[in-house]
Amino acid sequence: MQMLHPFAGSVQQYAEQLANPDSHRPGHCPQCQTKHPLTAHGFYTRTLIDTAFDGIIRVRRYLCQTCQRTVSLLPEFILPYLRSGLTVIALFLIARLLRGQTLQGAAQTAPPPMPYQRGQFWIRRFRAQAEAV
Repeated sequence: MQMLHPFAGSVQQYAEQLANPDSHRPGHCPQCQTKHPLTAHGFYTRTLIDTAFDGIIRVRRYLCQTCQRTVSLLPEFILPYLRSGLTVIALFLIARLLRGQTLQGAAQTAPPPMPYQRGQFWIRRFRAQAEAV
């Protein structure tokens, strides 16, 4: 299971705070609701494309001793299952949907430049979720 946790800072600051497993340790398991703090259980890596970063970051994992399932804490600037950071996605959507730029124009506006098909995917996903609400 992945949880987003609030983190206001840069990717570099996020990487520095990972050394302390207690910094954002969940106080209970979000899956079985046991009221015991979770045990630090290592990391996994993810690629991230952001305005000032393009590389691999580590994501902290915790283990529930009761149900034996893991919880990953994603910083809020990363969305689950997407490689691009929230800022890059937002810049593209603003350029395309609010400013009315073409797909190719918006794809070149959002730093770093990207294929327009990626932005097309985000628009479809954004519209599908908006219609579901």
